[in-house]
Amino acid sequence: MNVFVIPPLVSSILFILLGVFVFFKNPRSNINQAFGLMCLVTFWWQFSWFILFSFNTEEMASIMVRVGYSGIIFIPYSFYHFFIFFLKKDREKKIVPFAYLAGLFFLFFNWSSNLFIKGYYKYSWGYYPKAGILHPLYLLTLFAVAGRVTYLLYKESFDTKSSPARYNQVKYLLCAFVIYTLASFDFVVNYGVGIYPIGFIFIIISLSIMAYIIVKYHLLDIKVVFTRAWIFIIVYLLVLGVPLGLTGWGKNSLQELLGVNWYWAPVFLAIILASAGPFIYTFLRRQAEEVLLHDQRHYQRTLTELSKTMGRIRDLDELVKAIAKRVVDTVKVSFVAVYLYSEDYKSYQLKECYPAAEKERFQELITPDYPLVSLLNQQKKPLLSEEVGSTDKIKLNNGLVIPCFIGDSLIAFLAIGSKVSNQMYTPDDVLAFEALSYSTALAIENSQFWKEIEERQRQARIAEMDLFSYSVAHEIDNPMSVIKGQVGLIRKTLRELGIPKDKLKNLTESLDFIDDAQDRTSTMVNAIEDYGKPVPADLVTLKLEDVVSSFFMLYKPQFKHEGVYFEKEISVNLPLMKGIKQELVQVLVNFANNSIHAVKAVPQGQQKIIRLKAELPSPDLVRISFSDNGYGIVKDKIKAVFAPFVTTKASTEGKGMGLSTVTKIIQKHHGRVWADSPGKGKGATMIVEFPIVKDDSQEPSKGTIKTKRMF
Repeated sequence: MNVFVIPPLVSSILFILLGVFVFFKNPRSNINQAFGLMCLVTFWWQFSWFILFSFNTEEMASIMVRVGYSGIIFIPYSFYHFFIFFLKKDREKKIVPFAYLAGLFFLFFNWSSNLFIKGYYKYSWGYYPKAGILHPLYLLTLFAVAGRVTYLLYKESFDTKSSPARYNQVKYLLCAFVIYTLASFDFVVNYGVGIYPIGFIFIIISLSIMAYIIVKYHLLDIKVVFTRAWIFIIVYLLVLGVPLGLTGWGKNSLQELLGVNWYWAPVFLAIILASAGPFIYTFLRRQAEEVLLHDQRHYQRTLTELSKTMGRIRDLDELVKAIAKRVVDTVKVSFVAVYLYSEDYKSYQLKECYPAAEKERFQELITPDYPLVSLLNQQKKPLLSEEVGSTDKIKLNNGLVIPCFIGDSLIAFLAIGSKVSNQMYTPDDVLAFEALSYSTALAIENSQFWKEIEERQRQARIAEMDLFSYSVAHEIDNPMSVIKGQVGLIRKTLRELGIPKDKLKNLTESLDFIDDAQDRTSTMVNAIEDYGKPVPADLVTLKLEDVVSSFFMLYKPQFKHEGVYFEKEISVNLPLMKGIKQELVQVLVNFANNSIHAVKAVPQGQQKIIRLKAELPSPDLVRISFSDNGYGIVKDKIKAVFAPFVTTKASTEGKGMGLSTVTKIIQKHHGRVWADSPGKGKGATMIVEFPIVKDDSQEPSKGTIKTKRMF
């Protein structure tokens, strides 16, 4: 036997095994298809040389040199195909068909003339193709492709350093590819250099590196397939090897023991082992998979348990926090971000990111027409990062996106980062997350349902309190009128009695004090009655001064109690505007509550100041500025303070809904509202602008009472 046939035979078998494993793991994957094709043409090359070196006839050599080169021609193009898809170079994917057309060009001349291959050399170790005039052109395209792929891999290695799993894949693939290209040393033999082609050494090393990446860094997710294959080989080597070994090395001993019927021993042993083989294989496979997939199955069970318990969480904020934290802790991923659809923004809003340090990866809002959202609506299933592609709003780094649907409506989605272990997501992982997505969608809908119920209950309680406060104020006002009348009666009686002046003076001062207290109480009662009245269904003509006056009457005791110095500056003859008085008072009440809380941070001994200013910034607008000298707003939160659930207060002191309600009221009044602050500790100003009424002949109107104000 010619020993020179062994290296190409071994390398060809190894490559075809790897290619078959990868391809049949996921035949529909473009990357798996390209990798399988890459292994196939390498197998073709090496197996053809095995046949070529095995025969000694010139007729066979003349055929096999062309058969072998039919595979070699496509080696650079299949490698280019694989790496373009692996690196997700979408623009260059269009070039791949033209690369294969170049291969067909050389294939045509390979079989139709001697311009590409013009016969063969006969060396001591066998036949080898002789290069024709077109062969250097082929080498030129080969080195061009090799250079391009090397450059892309080298560049990708720098771009993916922030993602350890991807970085290691690219780093080792670059190493494997460069080593594979060293096999091009064999081309010198095509030009008459009679050394034995040693390219098989480099391609076997390259194969080993690629196998290592697949197993260690889950390049193509065939770790379990490899494990099953090796167990199968070991078991059936045992089944076949032990009887054959017993036959070869134990024949003499068996003949001495059993005589002429010695052969029955290996036969019975083969039958026993063959019968036990499937059971041994099944047992070893289960044990191996239990070890390999222990962590994966553990967190899959945890995700299943999470799916069962999520429905018990009613608070939406607690729910998204629980989901993000549990997934990070159990699956051991780098981050989890949860986006929920917001009716206020008409976009998907980032509600939670865990850990918080990864928040810079995500934009706050993603519109429904964004490509990622469109893809989720189209696919309706979890998508791996390679399926999503690159995005400018979310940086996944070999992660995946989990959509949450209720019917056909995408109500939320989860962006999950890569595994900390650098392992890739398996189909079983995707199935587990898909099951989690259904439970998450139902849990979110459940939380929103309870939130709606609580909001309705709150509205009902507020309506009851409005009615109660209005009734109480009315009941208080009646005895106040009695007190006022009785004080007047006492004054008249005192004058008629002719009491000495010094005693009359003391009594009169006491009556003045009672009158003053009665006036202040009546003023407060009127403010409460005014604030608690039902509001008009539509905007009516009103004076801004009346709004400010009602607010001041309502909050003057509060300012006095908190030790706040309140300044009021209203321009003379402000024009009329369209609005609802009670709702505009509510806007000022929200501003006042926030300012009172903010000025609590004013150092002791320093004056707490709240200012209200009403002016005309232009002939068409009226502006209210409500400012304080409290703790201020940091610049990165100025735009966010009007969003729902955003607050500058401690978590136990506010839910962040006041300014969100203000925004709705201002929008209803066709105005705009914004905040301004020099920075933390420097106070803040809330600014509201409304359009004025153009027709000066209109008088303030009361409107038709039909609805309650907004809360």
